[in-house]
Amino acid sequence: MKKIIFFAAAIIGSVTAVNAQSQSQAKVKVNVELNPFQSIEIGSGAGHDGPVTSGYDDEVTLKYEKAADYTKGVDKTIAKQLKVSSVGSGYKIKANLLANGQFKKESGNGVGAYDAKDLIEIQVGGMSATTDVNMEFGPFGNTSTAESSVLNKELDVKYIGKPLDEAAVKKLLGNGGKDAKAKYTIDVVYTIAAN
Repeated sequence: MKKIIFFAAAIIGSVTAVNAQSQSQAKVKVNVELNPFQSIEIGSGAGHDGPVTSGYDDEVTLKYEKAADYTKGVDKTIAKQLKVSSVGSGYKIKANLLANGQFKKESGNGVGAYDAKDLIEIQVGGMSATTDVNMEFGPFGNTSTAESSVLNKELDVKYIGKPLDEAAVKKLLGNGGKDAKAKYTIDVVYTIAAN
């Protein structure tokens, strides 16, 4: 009889332990935090025609090679050159021309510096800005709220070499002969800002 009572007590104890285990729980709170941010980088359409000069992310060369290039100007569109993300607001792109907006002579016999506003124009995402040391393109997106957010949006950038008259050509080429090329460079730094 003692064995039956002990056996019954053991079964009741087992059932109670199983019930106690099934009622045990651990409660975890999972949070998801969304933080606004902005970034700009070179996109998939990098425009360089060869190796990029050390210290630069991309390189674009506008070439004047025939009479029509000088009289009508030249241009080069770099599809998807910039990649932007703007989470939490619409955005605008700023382009700063270094060296006080002056092209510097890299080679040739022309003048040492030439004002960028007389030589180039830049368009970003189809938007133009007057060539200046500090340019602003946008706003992109209708509002400054999250409904205008974009992730990894790639923008086309168009570089336009302006038409050059004889006086400009003489300044830029200087006293170089028929085989003397002139090369001028300027650094453009793109940044992103909220609307």
